[in-house]
Amino acid sequence: MDKTKKEALQELLKILSEYPELADRITITIKPNSKSEQGDTE
Repeated sequence: MDKTKKEALQELLKILSEYPELADRITITIKPNSKSEQGDTE
């Protein structure tokens, strides 16, 4: 996972921890990696 995505997810979790009522209104879809990204590992 690249740094920008990781930071965005951390910020989202921070907001949800401060405002748990927002969690009912958020849907997150996680797609499998595309073939071009599979070689990208950290």
